[in-house]
Amino acid sequence: MTQAPVLVIDLQTGMFDGVHEPPIHDAETLVARTRAVTAWARAQGHPVAFVRHDGPGGDPLARGQPGWPVWPALGQAADEPTFDKSVGDAFSNPALGAWIAGLGADEVVLLGAQTDHCVAATCKGALAAG
Repeated sequence: MTQAPVLVIDLQTGMFDGVHEPPIHDAETLVARTRAVTAWARAQGHPVAFVRHDGPGGDPLARGQPGWPVWPALGQAADEPTFDKSVGDAFSNPALGAWIAGLGADEVVLLGAQTDHCVAATCKGALAAG
């Protein structure tokens, strides 16, 4: 069985760059901890993927806006997929579930900044998906 994949949820440029809103609280620590978890995951053979929120038109996190990309400081590897979503639950994108099923994994590790929003919704989505 494959090691549980690590999903990095919605840590996008618009949350860190301070262009439209102040940067997320304790951004440097969040980046350092995320990098530590993903480095550990890679070293232990856990697949890593990133989830990106597609905000509505005019939103700083809207597709194609400067705030939309995964924050580069997180160090996403070129072979690590990004799954887009437009609602809280990352499993709303069927490609994510297909990727996890293709790995043969039956568990996931979730990390992100907004545990009461998209991380919680994705946790519920993972449980619903089995």
